[in-house]
Amino acid sequence: MIIDGFLPSSQQLVGIYDNTNFDILFDDAICTDLKVDDSSSVMSHPLENGSKASDHQVFDLIKISMILNLSKKDYNLVFENIDTAYRSSTLLTIQTKVNIYKNMLIEAKPHVEGNYQGVIINLSFKQFNAVSDVVVYNPQFEADSNTIKKGLQSGTIVADSQRVSIASKIVGVILWYK
Repeated sequence: MIIDGFLPSSQQLVGIYDNTNFDILFDDAICTDLKVDDSSSVMSHPLENGSKASDHQVFDLIKISMILNLSKKDYNLVFENIDTAYRSSTLLTIQTKVNIYKNMLIEAKPHVEGNYQGVIINLSFKQFNAVSDVVVYNPQFEADSNTIKKGLQSGTIVADSQRVSIASKIVGVILWYK
């Protein structure tokens, strides 16, 4: 049953949870609208015959926008909790009717206040994928695989008599070629 254009809490469009312990957050906020932007870019390259070939797909970070209605008498507390999650970069898990989206950050939280009781917030979330410090190095040749015992390398000193500019070599080749 829809009351005042809103779904009862048992039929919520969305659940917002803490990413670490999966506690439900903003329980009194009622989601009235939800949009998930899950897109990608397909890489294409021109071929010699003028046609194009696609060989790779890059997935964009997922974006979610939702409209939350804070209409109960404790909307100030719920708004404060949303603001705390926003300002502390809390990672969230968002459960919709069809999917679960992990590692989401609140990107923006504009809100509308009017003569009615409560606040309407337009929350924007963006997926957060932290980059790892670990770089895996897989060399083509086995001789290049062990660099542990190399240590700090320093270059060799070249005497002034051995220094020759690349420009003089090019001029020499041009003169020889003529």
